Order: sequence, then structure tokens, then C-alpha cells
Amino acid sequence: MDIIPFIRFTINSRYINRWIFGGLVLFVPVVNFFSIGFLSRTSRLMMVGGMGLATWQDKYETWLEGVKLLFVFILYNAIPFFMFSSGFFLTTLNTFTAFFGNLMIKAATFVVLPICSFFLPFAFCVFAERLDFREALEFEAILHGIKEVLVEYIIGYAATLAAIYISLLFMRIPYLIGFLISSIFTYYSLLLSTFYFTGLYRRTSLCLAQITDDEPPLH
Repeated sequence: MDIIPFIRFTINSRYINRWIFGGLVLFVPVVNFFSIGFLSRTSRLMMVGGMGLATWQDKYETWLEGVKLLFVFILYNAIPFFMFSSGFFLTTLNTFTAFFGNLMIKAATFVVLPICSFFLPFAFCVFAERLDFREALEFEAILHGIKEVLVEYIIGYAATLAAIYISLLFMRIPYLIGFLISSIFTYYSLLLSTFYFTGLYRRTSLCLAQITDDEPPLH
């Protein structure tokens, strides 16, 4: 599961345009379902093919997968979303409640959200492989799979959060330039995360596909 060959593969001029589009529209509402769906289809390709990138031929199916994965994300993060909305409401009342509202928003964003999202990488892989919304919500089975590769999972999750945080800092660059750079770097971080966690997932009892010792060549 060496990530360096995958990086070389994805920045090759023949394939870079496949994910650049997803990066450009990542923060555009509704259209960004294409971006999420592309990651899911790429993960599914990796399940059986070792290394590769999805194409944009089936645009509607790609968009629909993104919509379903958004609901998976929302259901796993119902608590931080509730805290965030409650905190925002408190900030609109008066100065006293605004203090607690801001604390609640920060706690939801920097503490509760990362904790609740901890299970998402494997929930994402389950959905990508089986295309079953319900199985992606089977918390106990996913937790069991995580325990099988716990140390590597924690390292990968921490690295993903760090990469996304750094990518979002590019938003500080003025005008549309910072927005586009941040969007592309954030999406590429998610693409690398997809590769990493799909590789981990294939080593667990969650995976239906059988991993082999010999990976097929890049394509």
C-alpha cells in the first residue's frame, strides 16, 4: 500500500484531469456531489484493480453516489450538526448566550466532528464496495473492521485531518485564487485518503473482495 506510486500515477498528465474537475467544484453546492461520487467510484475500482482512477462517463450515477454518501456523512455527524446549529442560534440572542454559542460551535467543529467522523473512512469504503446505504451505517461491523487495523487507521485519519486543515489555509489567499487552490488541494487530500483507506479496508474482514499479493499494473 505504497502511496508514492499512486501520487506519481495521479499527477501524470494522462490522468490528472480526471480529478482536477472534482477539485474545482468540491465547494460548489449540489455540483460537488460529482466530486464525492468520483471518490466512491475510484475506491470501488481500487477494490479489485489495485490502482486506478474512475472516469466521468457515467455522470448521473456518479452524482447519485455522491448524494447518498452525503447522507451517510450527515447521519454519522448528527450530533455535531445539532451542536453547531444550536450554537449559531445562541449567538443571535444576546452577548451572554453568544459566548456559550461560540464555545459550542468550536467544540462541535474541532472536537465532536472529528470524533464522529472517525468511522467515515470505512463507512465510505463499505458503501463504495457494496452500494448499500444501510450497510454503510452498520456501526458495530465497521468498528470491528477498524480494530483489525487500528494503529494504521488512526495514523491515516490524523494525517488526513492535518492535510485538509493545511489545504483549507489556502482560503486566506485573496479573491478566487485562494478558493480554487484550497478546493483542489483539499480534494487531492481526500483522493489520497481514499487510496490509503481502501488499501486498509481490503485487509479487513469487512471487504468482500479478496486481496491478492500481485497487484495489476497501473492503468
